[in-house]
Amino acid sequence: MNIKKYISIIISALLLSCAFAAGAEAAEKDIRLFAKGEEIIPPVPIYTDNGEVMVPLRAVCDAFGASCSWEEETEKITVTFEPITVFFQIGSNQMIKYGEPVEMGTAACYSGDYTMVPASAIANAFGYPLSQNEHYRAVFIGDTVNLNVNPMYGTVVTDDYRYNTFLSNTGGISIFTNGTDNFSMELVSVNPNSGYAEAIADIAAGVPEADVYSIVAPTAQEFYAPNNIRTNQTAGITALYDKMLARGLPNLYTVNVVQTLSDHAAEKNYFFTDHHWTQLGAYYAYLEYARENGHIDGLAPLSEYETINKYGYVGSMFGFSEHNPLVQKSPDMLQIFMPKTEYHGAAYCDPYMNSYMYDVSAASSNMTTYSGFISGDNPLEVYKTNIGNGRKLCIIKESFGNAFAVWALNNYEEVYIVDCRMFNGGTYGGFGSGQYSFKIKDFYDLVKFDDLVILNYPVSVTEPDIVAKIRSMA
Repeated sequence: MNIKKYISIIISALLLSCAFAAGAEAAEKDIRLFAKGEEIIPPVPIYTDNGEVMVPLRAVCDAFGASCSWEEETEKITVTFEPITVFFQIGSNQMIKYGEPVEMGTAACYSGDYTMVPASAIANAFGYPLSQNEHYRAVFIGDTVNLNVNPMYGTVVTDDYRYNTFLSNTGGISIFTNGTDNFSMELVSVNPNSGYAEAIADIAAGVPEADVYSIVAPTAQEFYAPNNIRTNQTAGITALYDKMLARGLPNLYTVNVVQTLSDHAAEKNYFFTDHHWTQLGAYYAYLEYARENGHIDGLAPLSEYETINKYGYVGSMFGFSEHNPLVQKSPDMLQIFMPKTEYHGAAYCDPYMNSYMYDVSAASSNMTTYSGFISGDNPLEVYKTNIGNGRKLCIIKESFGNAFAVWALNNYEEVYIVDCRMFNGGTYGGFGSGQYSFKIKDFYDLVKFDDLVILNYPVSVTEPDIVAKIRSMA
């Protein structure tokens, strides 16, 4: 491809990436610049003008070891990068290379005391390729840099809120107390060698047009069980993400929700009597996803949502623990944050949305259990909102994704929620949907989603049968 045409295409793509909706999360992401694999810290912000990324000329010259001289009277800049000499003129959209004018698309100009020129022009002048990473808003002159490092590195889990007195274990459920409340927990591990990481990478490889986000959610034990017996899910999630990222897929991202849940561990992020996180815990996880995504706004403060509190809820741990009465000693409050959007939801047995089951609700004032979020587990749920931004999200999940999915209705025009246990031979829920084949590439071709979130908790990323169902979607 002609280098000038190639550069034009790259810069046009970058302009589109810079034009995402304004918001606190997006505004924090300045354009980053790399030269020969090293990041340049610019003296002034990099910006776009007429489709061109404008960068400080002297900073780039210094990075390449090129000389740069400026004539004050004529406002002419001479750049020498042996054996090449090029000339820039403030106010001109042409540079002179080998004595011939080269169109730059945008004129050289000042930003404060610094001369700004198009990155494409410098790449052309120095004979280096220009590329960009749209997701991370980064421009590369020369070698590219892998910016998608494991976000789990450096995670610190608090020990401040642990329930250190053991009471009982029945049915595999351990019950602890802090002297006031009883907390029922699953002490489950994350097995990084289960094949889950490879399954997620295979799914991402099948939809290169979409951004794919892996979220592995910890259980309550990571923050509240005695520190000497918790199973260190943080280390397991870190190892899983390492395996995913080792594939080097440019559209696969991993999200660290462990740190934000630890930071908010003083709040009610998990139920005492149910193995799920609360909708509040899912809120903090969703905020972390939104920050990683960058193409969507974050969520409004919790105070802006209609909130319904229902007291006396006793969840799944009562049954799992063989009806241990210690579980009932600390009933939960079921807190429901209603979506701010108008929407319609429907459930289907098949991925082509031909076998309609019934209408579904993301959240309702009539809810009495966690299974009320997105009306419980269904093979495929489709929500269409009045957001009007054209963005589409697909979520592949088990029940831990239900409360998370409710928050997505505030950011997407269409949300598709797929239960990984109910296709490709899976019979979970008794819907008979296991007879249907779900392939992520086929579903992408059908609905053209922008983002794909794959959210599971430790049991699902370790259990061979569920891992096999997820992998069969690739």
